[in-house]
Amino acid sequence: MWFDMTHCELWLESADGVKQLRVALLAPEGFEIPEGFMESEIQRESIGTLYVSIWIDGIVSAKKFIDKAAQFYSDRGLKFLYFREIRKPWT
Repeated sequence: MWFDMTHCELWLESADGVKQLRVALLAPEGFEIPEGFMESEIQRESIGTLYVSIWIDGIVSAKKFIDKAAQFYSDRGLKFLYFREIRKPWT
């Protein structure tokens, strides 16, 4: 059973400190996905599809990447949540 998502969510992930980060994108079915994301191997049944970027060196570069993804949705008038936090990757 899928949760009825009407927006996407963006956040940063780091497995170990802030040397390498990636951008995570949780999107409902039918939402366009910005360039640079691939479907994650880890998924959870009751929510949208998780996409991730490649691992990015440094927080400045990762912030630029997440800002670009946020602008992608803003330009299209689509709803999104932008979490300004660094989370551990889904397991």
